[in-house]
Amino acid sequence: MEQLHGFLPIIYFVLTMAVHYFLSRTGIKLLGFVVPVIVTIGFIYTYKTGLLHLNLIGTIILIAVALLILAVEWENAQKDKKKE
Repeated sequence: MEQLHGFLPIIYFVLTMAVHYFLSRTGIKLLGFVVPVIVTIGFIYTYKTGLLHLNLIGTIILIAVALLILAVEWENAQKDKKKE
């Protein structure tokens, strides 16, 4: 069971990226904003409850990196949508 616990963040990350990519490919650009908001709220919640085990600066850096990755993914999805 501990092995599965180690893979849960990876599974969460992959599912988050997949959902974000598909929402970003829709014609409604605002849907690409949904996942970054949920991710930010999730990181803040895990920081406040102590599940993240990071200090405030580490949490802010992690949120910034996650939002940067999601922004690049959104931009790539928009480019793919325009190619169609």
